[in-house]
Amino acid sequence: MSDTAAERQGTQRALPGKSRTILDVLGYRAAAHGNRTAFIFLEEGEVEEGKLSFQELHANHLVVAHALRKEGLAGKRVLLFYLPGLDFVIAFFGCLAAGVVPIAVPPPLPTERTSRIQAIVDDAHAAAVLTAGDLVPVLQSWLAQSERLGGLPLIATDAVDALESPAGAHRPAPDDLAFLQYTSGSTTLPRGVMVGHDNLLANLECIQRPLLIGADSVSVTWLPCFHDMGLINGVLEPVYAGCLSVMMSPLAFIRRPRRWLEAISRYQATHSGGPNFAYDLCVRKIPPRDRQGLELGSWRQAYLSAEPIRRDTLERFHDAFTASGFRRTAFYPCYGLAEATLAVTGGSLDAAPLCCSVDNVALEQGRVIETSEGASGSTAIVGCGVAGLDTEVVIVDPETRQLAAAGQIGEAWVRGPGVARGYLGRPEETQESFQAHLDTGAGPFLRTGDLAFKKGEELFIVGRLKDVIIIRGRNYHPHDIEWSVGQSHPALRAGCAAAFVVDGDGSEKLIVVQELQRELSGAAPLEEVIGNVRQAVSEQHGLRLHRAVLVKTGGIPRTSSGKIQRRLCRSLFEAGSLDEVAQG
Repeated sequence: MSDTAAERQGTQRALPGKSRTILDVLGYRAAAHGNRTAFIFLEEGEVEEGKLSFQELHANHLVVAHALRKEGLAGKRVLLFYLPGLDFVIAFFGCLAAGVVPIAVPPPLPTERTSRIQAIVDDAHAAAVLTAGDLVPVLQSWLAQSERLGGLPLIATDAVDALESPAGAHRPAPDDLAFLQYTSGSTTLPRGVMVGHDNLLANLECIQRPLLIGADSVSVTWLPCFHDMGLINGVLEPVYAGCLSVMMSPLAFIRRPRRWLEAISRYQATHSGGPNFAYDLCVRKIPPRDRQGLELGSWRQAYLSAEPIRRDTLERFHDAFTASGFRRTAFYPCYGLAEATLAVTGGSLDAAPLCCSVDNVALEQGRVIETSEGASGSTAIVGCGVAGLDTEVVIVDPETRQLAAAGQIGEAWVRGPGVARGYLGRPEETQESFQAHLDTGAGPFLRTGDLAFKKGEELFIVGRLKDVIIIRGRNYHPHDIEWSVGQSHPALRAGCAAAFVVDGDGSEKLIVVQELQRELSGAAPLEEVIGNVRQAVSEQHGLRLHRAVLVKTGGIPRTSSGKIQRRLCRSLFEAGSLDEVAQG
């Protein structure tokens, strides 16, 4: 057995019995691995701008923890405003070691309003803002727009005095609150999910064990650390597993998607992933001539989550990069949500994703009738895997709270050690969402709000309960309509649409707002584009589109994690506040 393989097996045996929190794990890593590199940050996704060994992370996080305790912040909540980089990693662990509850939030755009951050500060009673480097003057000016925000202490964690003794670090108990993860707000106002240290450690094990992530693994991530998938997969899971994490900015990826695959190739990454759109973007923005030189054979787990997974996206990505060594079995569809810390279900390592083709009419009626692959009037749904370690997923009729019968769509309910405490300061919503019981009294379960069905133990997500479009008594899932629209003309941005209904003349009117490609928006024949949109909705869904609205790139409101805000888009449409290019 190689040294790294032996080290990994020993680590997997040793950690569960010794570690009560992720800080215990970090201490173990620092002692066992010392100067081995834990994190690398790539400036512009290409140049190694900074490195951290496990020992350096351990020492530096204690310095930050000592400074926070001196500021009297122990037991309080703070906002973490950081540009992508290693300062965030140190500050996050520093908060945990100080007994301070961190709340990761996205760095503000100069034109962004402070209302969402104000809502989080008010909800969490945040006592300070942590940041680093050049962001300090920008933040001071931005926060000063609000009297409440402008009065918060602003602490630059990269400038704290490293000469003072960091002795006396806080040792949290497993049932202590670790951090607050504010929901993205795609269907409601942001709510603070209370994640305990025990929830976190259980979820990290739930991810690590089936994927065999160990000391010889390599993670590459461009996902933002203020989002649950980026925080867990990019920062915390690598420390838990003892592996290298290579990080880059989301903007570096968006501006040039090849950087993501270059990093996977350069560092021979084993684990990396993102939402469906990321794979689609690589296919569209990396032409065949630019795929030369990529070596993706090391990529064992290409995880997909956070939005509907499209089989045709997987097929196109595989076809585009199979010559670079990418294997279909590397695709790892999974499902999770902040309320469960992150992971709930996942696929099988080294196995191709499962796909189920179902009849569209039955799907709209809440039933599952399987069809042959590619059959007319059917939809191919990619499975999200099976429930993870010590986790249970059941499909429930949301009205009767009875287990859904075989072949019926219902709401996915979850229970397990990774399910969080609830929503901060919202006892009624916590009771409704985190303390649900079946009609038999079994529970408590977490209500996810996601519509799904199971085939055997495989979970298939079909849409959001609150986003379902009801027209003439039939249910339609907006992301299916949006996908059809995005594929109807090359001038449109796939995955950048919002479908919703408005009331009019006693009936429901279907509206679709769709973004144009930036480089094609000026030259596209807009009447033709709108005609294609209408035809796609009619032919593929049997619906009459009341209005198609075309907007510029970025014209559809999104959450901080990039999810389409359909309700806000509807409100802007009704108020006539969308920045329209054309409609018809």
